[in-house]
Amino acid sequence: MKKSISSTKTTNAIEKRLDCPLNSNYSITYETPKKKKIEKAPKIEKEWFYDLFLQAPSCIGILKGPNHVYELVNDLYLQLIEKKKDIIGKTVKEVSPELEAQGIFDFLDTVYKTGKTFSANEMLIKFDFHGNGKLVDIYLNIIYHAHRDKEGNIDSIFFFANDVTEQVVSRKKIEESENRYEELFQNLPLATYFCDAEGHIIKYNIAAKALWGIEPEIGKDKWSGSSTIYDKEDNQIPFNTCPMAVALKEGKVIAGEEIIIERHNGEKRNVASYPIPFIDVGGQITGAVNVLTDITENKVALQALKESESKLKEAQAIAHLGNWELNFETGIALWSDETCRIYRLSPEDNKHFFSDWISFIHPDDLDNVIAIVNESQRTLSNCVLKNRILLKDGTIKHIHSECRFKFDQNGKLISLFGIAHDVTEIKLARLQLEQQNKVLAFQNEEKENRTIELSIANKELIKRNTELDRFVYSVSHDLRSPLTSILGLISFIEEESQEADTLEHILMIRNSINRLDEFIKNILSYSRNNRTELEIEKISLQNTAIDIVDSLQSMEEAKGIHFEIDIKEKDPFYSDKLRFNTILENLISNAIKYHEEDESDRYIKITGQSDPEKLQFSIADNGIGIAPIHHSKIFDMFFRLSSNKDGSGIGLYIVKDTVERLQGTIQIHSEEGVGTTFSITLKNFKK
Repeated sequence: MKKSISSTKTTNAIEKRLDCPLNSNYSITYETPKKKKIEKAPKIEKEWFYDLFLQAPSCIGILKGPNHVYELVNDLYLQLIEKKKDIIGKTVKEVSPELEAQGIFDFLDTVYKTGKTFSANEMLIKFDFHGNGKLVDIYLNIIYHAHRDKEGNIDSIFFFANDVTEQVVSRKKIEESENRYEELFQNLPLATYFCDAEGHIIKYNIAAKALWGIEPEIGKDKWSGSSTIYDKEDNQIPFNTCPMAVALKEGKVIAGEEIIIERHNGEKRNVASYPIPFIDVGGQITGAVNVLTDITENKVALQALKESESKLKEAQAIAHLGNWELNFETGIALWSDETCRIYRLSPEDNKHFFSDWISFIHPDDLDNVIAIVNESQRTLSNCVLKNRILLKDGTIKHIHSECRFKFDQNGKLISLFGIAHDVTEIKLARLQLEQQNKVLAFQNEEKENRTIELSIANKELIKRNTELDRFVYSVSHDLRSPLTSILGLISFIEEESQEADTLEHILMIRNSINRLDEFIKNILSYSRNNRTELEIEKISLQNTAIDIVDSLQSMEEAKGIHFEIDIKEKDPFYSDKLRFNTILENLISNAIKYHEEDESDRYIKITGQSDPEKLQFSIADNGIGIAPIHHSKIFDMFFRLSSNKDGSGIGLYIVKDTVERLQGTIQIHSEEGVGTTFSITLKNFKK
């Protein structure tokens, strides 16, 4: 059976609670097996309680008396508050004085005085694990329960706690991701809304509300937020036959079906609908998203163009513009004044041979025109010519001609006559409209694809965040927790063992575990740096540097090093404090490690100055230095210099990554045997 670091005092406390020793030898007179079994029962029960207490999956303990003295605690509680030495016999205030300002002692006093149980879920408690004034946020599900003695008087408090920090932090990150998605969704320029499997509207954005002119009732209104729906011929249709309803019923994507919606003020809008159903892994339709593109203005412009074209044709027909006649007997072409204008001829040149008329036809259209004329002549039918003409100055015009044949009394073909319409502007306008329609169709398709991509990307983002949260939780608990337990066992062995070889081996194990723990913390720092948003706050530069140096002076290599800290805060500096601390801790700890132990006058200087735009500071030492040949690789991941110093090769990589995350730069100036200076510039995120 494993014993915890505080096993001796914990065992004594349990023996006192059970009123008998755990390992006592009983003097038993043999009478009957039944009697022996009865006599052994207390010992078995004590050992069972001891195992249960130590192996409980929650933090548990007992606080004795009105001053709340630790009488019993299990290992899990010691790990929670990161106390590696025994705390039995000490008050809560002695062990964690920072809890007083948070009202924890008031809760304990109330429970002790009234006997009323106190419980809280996800309660934020700030612990000063290292006694340096730096509080760490921990979220706990906690219960304080009064214990009464045989006379019914309260003599102690049982406490039970579970650390739910990872779950709370993960939930908050997911909530932040959902808030960013909601902001993106609401600011989409296209009307977008979601329906459940039954067609009830469950979500819509600002553009959809503006298009409908009303806010639909969530979970009640179905299919669409408009008051009435029509097909593109303006025939009213039932709501359950609209594109969104069809997509939900048939489980198919509908791309750009045109409908007309009527707003609640009676205004009608032409829209293109793009509903996409959601289908789960079991093939069941769970809902749909619909994107509506307002094409009203485009429809109005197209209708105006059609009306203009129709009016032009009517005017030309009424005025008999562009009359012409080709006489097959004489070979002469007769042209009206309008025809002369179209072909850019003078009025006196209104008579031309048939061969001259043929010369105006665009070469690419000539064979087709002659074929149509010949076919019409053979069948004695009217014909319509749509061809281009090529004028002498190189201008190309589009001509629409309606032609008829004239025969004499004997049925002989005399001439071909008709009306020529210059449709160049209409043709070009139509081509331009077709091009615009293609561009609009492409844009709509791109918007549809973008909407789908955003939906997929959002799901993938949530999935990846969840997976990363699980990975970070696994690294933090499944790897670091066993290391903490091993360090506890090592401390126990160091206290109990007197053998020099054993202590030497234990020291080697401790150093290896510390290196592994530092590597894990670096990996977690790198992950946090890339996954979490910046948390900007005002940073006291001089005090922060002093605190970090104080925390690192416990390193064995720091003995004899003189520290100089002079950071002038000309203007308040705002940045992410956690990331700023990461930069300082890595660079200062490296400077401490890479000093020659037998050298005198060793120093580390931290100097700098802040202004409204930036912070410039440097960390200089007179340690072993780095040869210039290695300067280009020093910030690469896992790069290590050949040295007898321990390290993972990831610290400087994290420093550079963090500096860039804070929109800064870092440079190294170093010479082997002289020392090293890191010069850093960080942006001042002044609000």
